[in-house]
Amino acid sequence: MIKNIIFDLGGVVVEWNPARVLATFTGNPALVKYVSENGFFREAWTEFDRGTIDKEEFVREWARLSDSPVEDCNALLDHAKCSLDSIPETADLIEQLSRRGFRLYCLSNMSTDHYNYLKDRPVFRFFDGQVISALEGLVKPERAFYELILERYRLTPGETLFIDDLERNIEGARKLGIHTVHFTSKTTGIPAILDIIPGQAG
Repeated sequence: MIKNIIFDLGGVVVEWNPARVLATFTGNPALVKYVSENGFFREAWTEFDRGTIDKEEFVREWARLSDSPVEDCNALLDHAKCSLDSIPETADLIEQLSRRGFRLYCLSNMSTDHYNYLKDRPVFRFFDGQVISALEGLVKPERAFYELILERYRLTPGETLFIDDLERNIEGARKLGIHTVHFTSKTTGIPAILDIIPGQAG
């Protein structure tokens, strides 16, 4: 029986759509072209999520990599942060699951800058625990990151469901015996969650 449910944030609880971020950014087109061709998820972004570099350091490194002005990189990063709109359907589900007695958590690869932007939203009050990569110095899919949330909140893997939008992070959880849902969209992800816990109460 599932008693504990762990949510990723970006792509599950809040929108994370790099293509939309770039399409709606009205700044430096050369920077947009660079990111379109090279992606957001270079080493600098991972270290930004891990907390080993702060926003200022990340922007400087991104400017160096893309040969773009620091100001333009900072503007794009802020635009990306502001694109993290809440997903109402997931927020409603989280509230319902909390009322049903499930213990709810989030486990997210996220910088402190982005987390501080999000953490006061109403949905966060339903989490019994929040584990953020930049605050821990770990990132998914590193085994130690999953072990940390299990140990900190005394969660049994076989009683725990983990929800993430990235297959590599899902695989990391499976290796520890945690149940998983690959949340590719709210249309398929939410029904998949409910299929695993039909009629259950915490």
